[in-house]
Amino acid sequence: MLRRLLASVRSGVVKTFRYVPQVIGDPMVYTGPIDLDALVDLDSLADRGASHWTFLAFPSHAVNKHGVPSDPDAQRYVAAIQSAGVPVGIWRNSPVDGTAYAAVAHDVIPLLHAATENLSQYSDTFAADLTERLFNESSAGGT
Repeated sequence: MLRRLLASVRSGVVKTFRYVPQVIGDPMVYTGPIDLDALVDLDSLADRGASHWTFLAFPSHAVNKHGVPSDPDAQRYVAAIQSAGVPVGIWRNSPVDGTAYAAVAHDVIPLLHAATENLSQYSDTFAADLTERLFNESSAGGT
C-alpha cells in the first residue's frame, strides 16, 4: 500500500484512503479534511437506543452545512482521529440542549484512546481546552 501511495504522489495523483491504521506509540501528524462519507450516523444510532463515547463537544449552532463543526481546529482534530482508523460521527441531536459532539461507538473506544495517544501535535488536554474555547466564544457572541 505504501508503495502505491508513494507512486501516486510522485505522479501527481494523490488518492485518499478512508482509514490509515496506526500502531500504538507511533507518532502521527494529520491535517487533512474530515472524510464526510465515512462519518458514522450517530443520531440514527441514538434513536435506536445506542449510546456514544464523546471526545469533543461544541455548540450545536456551530455546525456547518456538512454537519461537522465549523471551527477549523475542531475539524482538524476530528479528521486526525478519523484518519487513524477510528470511525467517528457527529452527534447533533444530543440530549444536552445546544450541544453537539464528536463521538464514537463504545466498541471502538480503545481505538480512540490509541489514536489520541499517537497524535503528536495535540496535547493531552486539547479536546477539553478546545471545547471550553468554543463554548466561551459562543457565549461571548461568536460562532
